[in-house]
Amino acid sequence: MLIEARKNPALETIYSAYARRVIRRQFGSLQISGSRFPATERLVIAYVNHSAWWDAVIPVHLTHSVFRREIHALMEGGQLRKYPFFRHLGCFGPTGKTSADARAVIDHAVTVLQKARKPAVFWIFPQGTILRSHVPMHFKSGLARIANRLPEAAVVPIAIRYEFMKNKKPDCRVRIGEPVARFGENASRFTRRLEERLDLELSALDMEIAQELTR
Repeated sequence: MLIEARKNPALETIYSAYARRVIRRQFGSLQISGSRFPATERLVIAYVNHSAWWDAVIPVHLTHSVFRREIHALMEGGQLRKYPFFRHLGCFGPTGKTSADARAVIDHAVTVLQKARKPAVFWIFPQGTILRSHVPMHFKSGLARIANRLPEAAVVPIAIRYEFMKNKKPDCRVRIGEPVARFGENASRFTRRLEERLDLELSALDMEIAQELTR
């Protein structure tokens, strides 16, 4: 079964303001490094590592307050049932884990994004669940299959770390990668390259953090 989004612009605005308050309250700072986010006329598929519950807040803030785009996101169906207000932000997802569920998600994502008011960002956490911060990336093929059916979209790796730096509160560090090039390969090979690119962005972000801590 697929739980579809029920976007509500008014509630999106309210939650965006809430996200800003959470970030100010919970973090010492939020810093963004790396590459420029793609031009505003492009659809962007932003794929991100998943290491904390804060991952539900950061994309909302980035999309509305920094990138100023329309937001869509893939979320586990069980979480949508538990937190149904995320549907009003553009989140949708499956309640099952069968191949039929996966195909339904891909078809729905493509349809939603083709009809999205431009510019838009589609957020996906291809690890599928919250994992420890420093683990190798391992994705299923859904991200690649969605991207292959949306050739006009920029596929952008975004690395996020939550680290205690020199503040009493943790800092949120975000690194934006260059869009991943497309070579017409099958979903399996494309998935491996997507994993490698996010691993590289995470390693670069870890290096930035380490250098700052030694200053």
